[in-house]
Amino acid sequence: MTVVPQFSPALRRLPASCCVGIALAGNLLAQAPVRLPQVTPFLREPNGLRLAVLAAGSRITPGRVSNDHIEITVQGWIITSSTRADRRDGFDLSISAAGGENFRAAPDGELLGRAVTGALFNRVSARGGWTQIRRTGWIPRAGLTPRAPAVATRPQPAPPVSTLRESAGAVPRADPDSAERQATLRAGVVVRGAPDGAALATVASATTVTLGVRDREWVKVTIDGWVRQSDVSGLLMPRPAITAAMLRDSPEKYVGQTVDWRLQFLSHQKADELRPEMPLGHPYLLARGPLPETGFVYVLVSKDQAERLQGLKPLDELGVMVTVRSARTRYLATPVVELVRLGPGN
Repeated sequence: MTVVPQFSPALRRLPASCCVGIALAGNLLAQAPVRLPQVTPFLREPNGLRLAVLAAGSRITPGRVSNDHIEITVQGWIITSSTRADRRDGFDLSISAAGGENFRAAPDGELLGRAVTGALFNRVSARGGWTQIRRTGWIPRAGLTPRAPAVATRPQPAPPVSTLRESAGAVPRADPDSAERQATLRAGVVVRGAPDGAALATVASATTVTLGVRDREWVKVTIDGWVRQSDVSGLLMPRPAITAAMLRDSPEKYVGQTVDWRLQFLSHQKADELRPEMPLGHPYLLARGPLPETGFVYVLVSKDQAERLQGLKPLDELGVMVTVRSARTRYLATPVVELVRLGPGN
């Protein structure tokens, strides 16, 4: 039998145009925009000085790669009053606001990140009270990798619940050296403010209570429950970490800091020339607070936030997280803050 040798055809050299096309396709693939899956630092150089923190969900276009860092260019809009002219190292402005400043995809638009005080940028354009900035820098490659979800642990079984009976002898005595004990309170029991004291409430249905100290044939119980907010009066609010009085006493100390406040809404407003601390035409809330203080406060809000808050009525109270922008305006001792988010229940 004759074996016919088999040969593979020789590879032909690809045309130069095809090679260029493949290279271009690879570059285009590498330059595809992506969204950051997590909060990511924006650095001057790999492992270098931090210029900003980019928000999760920000859209970026990866560029060159250096070890474990990727080069990107950041561009966004920032409140002009939070910048100053600063011609150094090829840049023409720096961030002047204490505590840094947010920058957005458009004036009042999507939050892209927060620039660090003193960071240098180039000015691209200006519109109203906003300035468009740009800078090229680096992010860790790990910033493009979603964080692994936290591993949930198996919940521990709840301790057994005993039954509280009418007989005093059946009442478990609270042991001061042990954890609080739970029991079931039967329907119809009258809860009193003190042993032999005035009635506070009657239990309508069997409910779980926490047992406290014992006094003769009485035992103190704690009941968790809910009431309508409109039925609550004389609410005692904790003193906020930063008060309006503290801002008046130390105008520069707290600028850039973030704090939880409770405010009383008065009206929707737009910034005018008399309040240069806010961009002209920028929406803000006129409010009183932080409660229990009764002075005025200006709360800068984005357009989206302003629309979501249109349902507020005068004298409505709301919990907010805000960043202090200015301890006062040019003509009034009214602090200017920026809304970060609403508190729970709002």
